[in-house]
Amino acid sequence: MDDFHSALAAAVRDAGGKGVGTLGEKTLHLALKYYFAPDPGTHERPVGGFIADAVTEEGIIEIQTRGLSRLRRKLAAFLPVCPVTVVFPVAEEKWLMRVDEAGELRSKRRSPKHESLYTAVREIYTLRDYLTNPRLTVCLCRLSIAEYILGSDRRSRRRLDRVPLALQGITELRTPADYAALLPDALPEPFTVKELRGLTGQNEMLGGILVNLLARVGCVMQCGMRGRQKLWTRTECVSDVIRR
Repeated sequence: MDDFHSALAAAVRDAGGKGVGTLGEKTLHLALKYYFAPDPGTHERPVGGFIADAVTEEGIIEIQTRGLSRLRRKLAAFLPVCPVTVVFPVAEEKWLMRVDEAGELRSKRRSPKHESLYTAVREIYTLRDYLTNPRLTVCLCRLSIAEYILGSDRRSRRRLDRVPLALQGITELRTPADYAALLPDALPEPFTVKELRGLTGQNEMLGGILVNLLARVGCVMQCGMRGRQKLWTRTECVSDVIRR
């Protein structure tokens, strides 16, 4: 992942070389922008009345580190013009780094909380009106992240920065088959939301959102009832891809 470490170094330089933990929530965003668009000449380009994070030969790159719903107006303007890749980080591993006012590290511990592709589903679902557009790709970057925090008291502490440490992998979601790959291999056919939740470890709300998302993009459909529970099955186009 030499390219990713080069992107992180470029992000620090772009922020003025102030150092880790002092960039005001910019490091994660900047590192991902440099990773997907290494040429700074492509950054911050006007398109359709908005400023795109980057415009490359392949299309627009939009980095959103939180709140994907904020991109809906941009997508409405960008997608008629060219392909758009939305990049969203997933912190599979997170380290909590407590620093003092001078920026000195005081403690470091692994956070018990971590994200997954499934926890990102709720954010992706906010873009549901655009997910079937063939020009849109949602790119989930699975990362190890250091979160720098000033202070130790819960009421007064504040997050200074999030710094990516390592890129664990990238999952691209564009076609129904891409989204269907989120379904566990052990999932029965047909299945209920409860069975899906049991295999993914998600709560009832996220399990329902995942099924609704998959139905929205056309890779699952309702096929009956089992008592009071809806039964779902993979659609034929997805099953054909899986068989191949």
